[in-house]
Amino acid sequence: MKASMLFAISLTVFSTAFYGVRQTPQQSVNYQKLGDSLSLKAQQTLISNLMGAIEKGGAAYAVDFCNENAMPLTHSISTKRSVDIQRISVKNRNPDNAASLFDKKILDLFESNSLKDTLVRVSKGYVYYKPIKIGMPTCLQCHGKPKQDIEAATLKTIQRKYRFDKATGYAMGDLRGAWKLAFPDK
Repeated sequence: MKASMLFAISLTVFSTAFYGVRQTPQQSVNYQKLGDSLSLKAQQTLISNLMGAIEKGGAAYAVDFCNENAMPLTHSISTKRSVDIQRISVKNRNPDNAASLFDKKILDLFESNSLKDTLVRVSKGYVYYKPIKIGMPTCLQCHGKPKQDIEAATLKTIQRKYRFDKATGYAMGDLRGAWKLAFPDK
C-alpha cells in the first residue's frame, strides 16, 4: 500500500475516532474545490495588503497592520461565503490561531509531506485544510530568525503586539501553519 494511502486511511480512522468524522465523496469534491479557491483568495488578500503595508512603512509597520487587519480581512471573506476561515499554527503569533489537538495531527501530516491538502467530514459539516509555507523572502522579515532576518525595530513591535509570540525562527519553505475553512451543513 502506498504511504499516502496509509496516511489517508490513518487520517480517516483518527478523524472518525476523534470527531465522529465521515467523508462523503459527492460533497467532498465541491468543498475541496471551494476550500482551495477561498484559501487562495484569503492568502492573496493578506499578501497584497501586507506587501502594501511593508512598502508604506517597512516590516514593523506591517506587524501593526497585520495585528489590526488580518482577522478582519479573512473575516470579510468568511461572511461573504458563509464559511469560517482561519489560519492555524503550532507556532502561532495570535493566540486565536493556535492549532487544536486535531489540527496538530493535520499539520504533522503536512510537515511530513504526506498530504497536499485535505477535507474532513465533521459532525456539523466539513473542514478543509491547506498548508501555508514560507514562500517569499519578505515573509522572513517578520517570521525569520530574530536579529538575522528580523530587524530590531520589527522584533520590538512583534514583542509589544504579541506578548506570547511563537512565530519566528522559520526559513524558506518551512511549514508556517495551515488555512482551516469550516463549512457548516446547510
